Amino acid sequence: MKNEYISRAGVAACAIGMTLLAGCASLPNSELAAQNREKLHSIALLKMNEPAAENVWNLGGAAGAFGLLGGLVQAGINSSHSKTYTQKIAEQKIEFAPLASDGIVSRLTTDGYQVVTLTDQKVKLSADGKSDDYSEVHTDADAILNVWFASFGYVSPPESIDFVPWVVVRARLLDAKTKQDMYYRTYACGYDIKANSVHIDSDVAYRYGSFGNLEDQFDQSVTGLKACEQAVVAMIGQDLAKTQ
Repeated sequence: MKNEYISRAGVAACAIGMTLLAGCASLPNSELAAQNREKLHSIALLKMNEPAAENVWNLGGAAGAFGLLGGLVQAGINSSHSKTYTQKIAEQKIEFAPLASDGIVSRLTTDGYQVVTLTDQKVKLSADGKSDDYSEVHTDADAILNVWFASFGYVSPPESIDFVPWVVVRARLLDAKTKQDMYYRTYACGYDIKANSVHIDSDVAYRYGSFGNLEDQFDQSVTGLKACEQAVVAMIGQDLAKTQ
């Protein structure tokens, strides 16, 4: 599945990722209002999917040194590195979604919410193809929480030779009856995508001077991605806490 993603949708993924990296200011960033927090007692969490791929991108490299031609060369290198890293994740059957999903359920439950996981319901794409359609998601809970990976992997920023975690997660809470947004935020751990997001610093232990170094310390690099996941989960739990 991940290999299919790389071969069929690599260009689209790069376009989406580069939009985030460019600092798009249109990403929604709405906190949970006090009146909504008071009436919120139960939450239905939609099933989280695994990242489509674990990208490894160098945003400097040949692209920074040799203009357009260098950019094409670097894009090919980035695609190759991403494929190699993603395949290694798949070969070792490493999963990231359960860590985030279980962490969110645990934090919300500990905070006093009644939490259910909707494993058999999905968000559809709206008829115009521009937004998500939650109209067919049904639950007795007060709200629906959708959390998904927008970007996942490692990136070497233009101003640095080091690869750092690049974990971008979006969290959206909607009133279960009206399907109106109650809370909608984007979290970026490691590389700061700006883009009206909530930035979380990653541990300096998870910095790699080259792709070769990243490969050599593969197990540690996976731990770095999971550490970012846990940091994001902590922020979501804090944002949705019953008391502020």
